[in-house]
Amino acid sequence: MTQFNADSMHRLAKMALDAGEVASPEEAVALFSRYRLRIHLGHGWANTLAGQACFLTALNTAMRAFLGGVEVYGDLGLTLDVPLYQGRSARGVAEELGAPVVTNASTALPTLVLGAAPDGPPPAFCVQLSWDHWRFAIAPVSVGGELTCTDDNPLAGIGAAALGVNEAFMHVRGDLAEAGHRSVGMSLWNPVAVVDWRDDAHKGPKLAYLPKSLWLIGLGHLGQAYAWTLGMLPYPVDGRPHLVLQDFDKAAKSNLSTCLLLWSADLLKPKVRAVASRLEAAGFTTALVERRFGPRHRVMVDEPIAALFGVDNVAARRDLDTAEFSLVVEAGLGSGYRDFRNIRMHTFPGSRQPSQIWTAESTAQAATELNDTYKKLADERKDICGMSLLASRAVATPFVGALAAVLALAEVMRPLHGGLVYATLDVQLKSLRHRTGAAPAPYQGLQTAFVQAEKRPSGPAREAA
Repeated sequence: MTQFNADSMHRLAKMALDAGEVASPEEAVALFSRYRLRIHLGHGWANTLAGQACFLTALNTAMRAFLGGVEVYGDLGLTLDVPLYQGRSARGVAEELGAPVVTNASTALPTLVLGAAPDGPPPAFCVQLSWDHWRFAIAPVSVGGELTCTDDNPLAGIGAAALGVNEAFMHVRGDLAEAGHRSVGMSLWNPVAVVDWRDDAHKGPKLAYLPKSLWLIGLGHLGQAYAWTLGMLPYPVDGRPHLVLQDFDKAAKSNLSTCLLLWSADLLKPKVRAVASRLEAAGFTTALVERRFGPRHRVMVDEPIAALFGVDNVAARRDLDTAEFSLVVEAGLGSGYRDFRNIRMHTFPGSRQPSQIWTAESTAQAATELNDTYKKLADERKDICGMSLLASRAVATPFVGALAAVLALAEVMRPLHGGLVYATLDVQLKSLRHRTGAAPAPYQGLQTAFVQAEKRPSGPAREAA
């Protein structure tokens, strides 16, 4: 019998244990191994970096959620231009990520479509992913009405991928009856526009400016989603950003189910070094801080003054008060099997300081309550401590982190384009119409250092050599 524990259990399959749906970790993984997905790449899918970022994000997040496998069909003989995979063929990357490339266009698998829709009758679940400027959407292929997919903002492509993989996951899980039969979308230029998000007023300007340097605090689920998203943006070859990467932890097997830049070969290595190696291979420069973020943290001269915070720790959030960053975007995710799709984000400076949001009283951690499944497992395996630790771990999946990352990067990049910031933002990925946020306001801090985005010629993607 495989002995799954807190450091090895798949963090999304864990939801079946938490819900009392299965009797053991092994049964949970077996259940999730029945979930499969197909990605259809139609004509024109790679003509923009947004399309390439959409495909790569959909593939990477789905491979970590659909344990039965993800297959890819379509035109993969194209060269990718996003920094993380620049010069690589789409086929080579798909195979590297473990997705079989198939030649049979007919399938009954749930299908996500980029570019032109497939010919013939679609499968029961067949959803089109689309984007335009700062907006992104999903809709059933049979309905049409997708966005134009012409303006090149990779943030929108990543957002579309997150929506699509989430929709497919809800379909295979039976979490939402209308999954795959509804149109869903939002605008990163105005994330609280709900009914009218498609209006041109929320389209936003062309992407022209990118952060030149950032501090990434925490390189787990969220921190690696931030890094992945930065690796999709149109940085010029001679203008790749400088990132300070801060984390003290080593990669465990459970991290492979949530972290977009970790692979099996990284197990037991410091996360900060694994992430740095991939970013440096793409031309980024990095500085590594291998210690916890805490009360004595201070930004020094010539270090990035803008930070993306991805640490799930109340005490560390309180310490943002004294770190002296000019801009901090902090995101937190739901952790239970019912709320793991929920995102709450804060941008500082705002109307309140971090210590006013996360008070000293809120640092106390509630004891983990074991459900009947965990109690039975603890008795059978004579391991109450191990089962309590496993029960305490969050349910998590990278398609939620990917959406949180584009929301966070939008807060950094919107002011560079003359836009406003949102001090708070709450998003429910299961039901986007319930998103809420503070009234937008002009950014009050020092301007984040920036570089100009590379202008990519419009037209068909290059054929792979």
